[in-house]
Amino acid sequence: MATPLVEAQAGDTYVLGTAAAEEQRLGVQHKLWLPFAEDAWRRAGLSTGQRVLDLGAGPGFVSLELARQVGPGGRVLGLELSPAYGETARRSAADAGLSQLEVRTHDLCCDPLPAETFDLIWCRWVAMFLPALEPLLDQLAARLQPGAQLLIHEYVHWSTFALHPRGEAVRRFAAAVLASFAAAGGDPDVNRRLPSLLAARGFRIEALRPLSLLGRPGDAVASWLESFVVIYGEELIRQGLWTEEEAAAVAAEIAAAGQDPGAYWMAPTVLELQATRWDP
Repeated sequence: MATPLVEAQAGDTYVLGTAAAEEQRLGVQHKLWLPFAEDAWRRAGLSTGQRVLDLGAGPGFVSLELARQVGPGGRVLGLELSPAYGETARRSAADAGLSQLEVRTHDLCCDPLPAETFDLIWCRWVAMFLPALEPLLDQLAARLQPGAQLLIHEYVHWSTFALHPRGEAVRRFAAAVLASFAAAGGDPDVNRRLPSLLAARGFRIEALRPLSLLGRPGDAVASWLESFVVIYGEELIRQGLWTEEEAAAVAAEIAAAGQDPGAYWMAPTVLELQATRWDP
């Protein structure tokens, strides 16, 4: 997907698996989107000594950054579905000397959230893969201190993923990706619904901000999106939603784009949702 895609939880495994190539792709993705995350944390007032819950920690890239932000006097608890990614995160925390970071194996679809409260809850590219949102959303307010912040980065318009100006095969790839998400019970545009769902649960919606990335052939954004096409394309072929011939057509479009100084990639559009636990 282009996008960050997919750091996701579906059932008990990641949509894209946890192989080395996918972990590397997620690392590149993290670096590209980190400035957006850091801006969001700043606006939410994240500071040293605070307690943060990271929903869907993956290999721990964001959890490590949050742990550095809160310092030794703070606490970051990362919840992660994949045991392999959880172990990677714990090992990285130990190597970095970040004892304030704890990562637990956790299924957000059915496991209750830990019975403690936090100053900030962070969630990115997780809700879109949950077949039911209510089991998680119903617990969030109780896990926040009064006045504490909830920050969510989820897609609001996944179909902006495209290669312009001549990306018909890429467009067909994107349609196959969306079909696979739907088949798994997910909602790639979940942030169209989340603000209203959270407001109904007593949250005050502080801000909604669209976030996007554009890449030119050969740059880091384009390389990241192209790697998504390769990795997820293999999965789509296994699912019978795409073909080797379509993969070859996409490869040809990518090669042609590299010769066009006006070509560019667009990533799926993310919406930043900032909300406060509100006790009037």
